[in-house]
Amino acid sequence: MAVALQTEFEQVFGFPIQEAIGMTEAVPTCFNRRDRINTGSAGEPAEGVDVRILDEHGREAPVGKAGEMVVRHPGTAVGYWNDSQATSDAIRDGWLYTGDLALKDNDGFYWFAGRKKEIIIRGGSNISPQEVEEVLLKHPAVFQAGVVGTPDPTWGESIVAFVCPHENASCDEQELIDFAKQHLADYKTPEQIHFLEEMPLGLTGKVSRKTLKEMALTQQEVCA
Repeated sequence: MAVALQTEFEQVFGFPIQEAIGMTEAVPTCFNRRDRINTGSAGEPAEGVDVRILDEHGREAPVGKAGEMVVRHPGTAVGYWNDSQATSDAIRDGWLYTGDLALKDNDGFYWFAGRKKEIIIRGGSNISPQEVEEVLLKHPAVFQAGVVGTPDPTWGESIVAFVCPHENASCDEQELIDFAKQHLADYKTPEQIHFLEEMPLGLTGKVSRKTLKEMALTQQEVCA
């Protein structure tokens, strides 16, 4: 959940959100305990859960470096029904490879960094859509934001953002790009920003980056 939304929630209701991270195939992996809440973090490992962050070579990633989160717990799923390939891809030597990217800080908190399949690779650099979205959501006129990558002949991928403004709020594309540049490195700044009246959401209420990607590619074809 975006930090801006968590902060607004606490201001309205008077208590913080205890954010967590988990998936259907495993028990909740990490969560913020009531006495140890670190806003923006997925929290610390749940009792009895082993968590590792692995780099692209399968080695333990250093503290502060993002990699794939793999987890192990007696309650983890043993496989996928009638799908041995998916099982062998996800579960190796008792560890569940979640497909989530995260990093561990010096205090033992884990920070979600996006999904491996959604990472934007621009000029050889990995960019988390969530990081860019978090910045756009800090702008007072932005209610919702979604970021995707589209093919680019020079850089590999371009960064395209979609935003829904707050009711009765207004901003333009250049204003948001300039705002993003104040908080992000140039290579992470969106090249295009499209405005929507309604953000496409999945069944769980999350922004559907798959739908946004399709919209961005359609827009790219029209402009070609």
